Amino acid sequence: LESAAYSLNSMLRTFDEVIYVDWNTPDESKIVTDELELVNRDRLRVVEIRPALAREILGDAPAQPMCEVLARNAGIRRAKGDIIVSTNIDIIAPPRAHLDVLCADLLPGEMITLAKQDVELDDLRKHFGENTDVQKHMPLVFGLWPLEKRLLQPRLTMTRNTLLAYPERARHALASLICACGDFQVAHRDTWFEIKGFEEEMKKRLYADTTVQYQVLMNGGRVHATNSPPLYHIEHERLN
Repeated sequence: LESAAYSLNSMLRTFDEVIYVDWNTPDESKIVTDELELVNRDRLRVVEIRPALAREILGDAPAQPMCEVLARNAGIRRAKGDIIVSTNIDIIAPPRAHLDVLCADLLPGEMITLAKQDVELDDLRKHFGENTDVQKHMPLVFGLWPLEKRLLQPRLTMTRNTLLAYPERARHALASLICACGDFQVAHRDTWFEIKGFEEEMKKRLYADTTVQYQVLMNGGRVHATNSPPLYHIEHERLN
């Protein structure tokens, strides 16, 4: 809950709307957002997919604790803005002014994906306490590790023509300029709808972020990877 508060409050300060898609929370349990103290709650829209509906959507496939691709697409379809960001509830979003600069020249058919730096919840507590307005001072406290960690120039670009120059067996991996679960992907709504969002056959989560970049490229678009503005991911335990 504490990580979610840091993350959601950063998004509610940055975005005009935040769509939180809650997948498979038991009927007797509260939705996470009901338990948090949030700023700008009027910007929050919650999509509830309770277990019965999750089973209905998945059909014959067994209901997963979390089906990332279907949840993301449910949010994308409901977004009202021209620019749609797909991300997770463990990400601290950059300030709005920084994203406005990033998206100023974003064209339909293009996608921007940001590198992220891992931070520990204990360190957030130590430096910020219960102050969830952490965005302004995150780079001062935690630095700009993505510049070194991801070994990126300020911005890299991949196009379909470049991708097709490589053997077919290598193209999927090469399409992922940044490969890390829970990426921060930015594209015009027309781009998301042209590629039909995330690949819904990938119900068990692996490489969904890689594949959505591949889809943009094979649709004739461009993918830009960047380490600016800085993006922070709150570390957590990882399960199979």
